[in-house]
Amino acid sequence: MTCPTPFSRRAWLAALPLWISACVVPVAPQFEDPGGNYSPFVASSVPSAGAELPASADGTYAIQVILGDPNLDDVLRARWLIDYPPYDPSISRMAPEVKLPPSGAVNRELIRFAPSCADDQIVSGPASHRVTLSVADRPFLPADLAPPDLQLDSVPTEGFVVRTTWIVDLACP
Repeated sequence: MTCPTPFSRRAWLAALPLWISACVVPVAPQFEDPGGNYSPFVASSVPSAGAELPASADGTYAIQVILGDPNLDDVLRARWLIDYPPYDPSISRMAPEVKLPPSGAVNRELIRFAPSCADDQIVSGPASHRVTLSVADRPFLPADLAPPDLQLDSVPTEGFVVRTTWIVDLACP
């Protein structure tokens, strides 16, 4: 057996980093529930949050929202509320609740809302109305267990509620 010459030993040492780097296998990111409870959020909306929707010729308005929650297993509940908060039984109205099941991703599916005088029983009189999207990561409390001014979107203490509001120019007859 012959001993390697100094040249071949140097060549082997020079090739060693290339050989080692060839063994690196990139790992795809893995998304996991972060543990603990985090607040849901509005990932995007059209029009943007806080915008005023001017009167339209055909009386239709469409608000589109993508919601998110770092807790991948949370069921999100979204309520579209008219002229709220605070709760006023003479003007506050609630559209049907939307449930967004876990999707395995932080962002959930797109939800839409088009306020309607008839469908949402919006009160007549004011020329504009506040439309609030209330998003919770827990079931909403029944009105009799909620504070009087927040009867439509209160949740248990371990949950979070996030509100986003738009102004809609909609004069209902």
